[in-house]
Amino acid sequence: MERFRSAFNTARRLPDAQAESVLRDLLTQYPALPPEEEGNARYSLAMAMLRQDKRDEAREELERCCRLLANVPGPEYALAMTALARVQLACRDAAQSVNTGRAALELLRSRLKPDDPRLAPSLFALSFGEYKTRHLPEAEALCLEAKKLWEAQKGPQSLEVSTCLNNLGRIYEEMGRQEDGIAYHRAALAIRRNALGDHPETAFSMGNLGTALAAAGKWREAADMLEQAIACYARCGHAEGGDIEGYRRNLDVCRNALAQEKL
Repeated sequence: MERFRSAFNTARRLPDAQAESVLRDLLTQYPALPPEEEGNARYSLAMAMLRQDKRDEAREELERCCRLLANVPGPEYALAMTALARVQLACRDAAQSVNTGRAALELLRSRLKPDDPRLAPSLFALSFGEYKTRHLPEAEALCLEAKKLWEAQKGPQSLEVSTCLNNLGRIYEEMGRQEDGIAYHRAALAIRRNALGDHPETAFSMGNLGTALAAAGKWREAADMLEQAIACYARCGHAEGGDIEGYRRNLDVCRNALAQEKL
């Protein structure tokens, strides 16, 4: 077992494609592992596949992982369920993702202290699922709780907090609270500009802020921000993509509205 654990720990530090290959080989070499050991190996394998966008394969491995860890004490089972909820959402199964995420969070709350930072990813993942299924008050409350935990663990200027701010901006837009949405997008962008500089995530925040400003009819500022988003993506080597095309369409709307104002 020590040889397996040593090889497993080495595999987890490898780049994802290599880790996937090594972990598959390990699971073949050790077919009679205890449930906790096999479950943890399959969890790491699933995460390596998910980061390579192999969603269906990752989902299958996480389902096996959850079955293995279901009776293991500690938070590992709930953390695996949280990851499964994320993959289900990535596979466009939002309703199932919410059900899994709720069960995972309930289990985690029963096994961890309320201020344990390990709750934050589960809160955030479930918040996004609730948002996708239009349960906006639930999404807001969960995201605010995740933000509070990450602020305490990583600081108020962390990237995790910026992601919460970004999602809260979207939630408030959907609630019709446009000024709140704009304010949260501004806060998310400020953190990412400072922490990342020119980066796709910075460009993404610029685009989200520009879109929120456009929805509020602030055409000039919206156009400026959308232009900055597209230019930032270009500096990062990205000229095409769904988000970029959406920002270009929104920029055209802003320019048309500005032209109409001059008539």
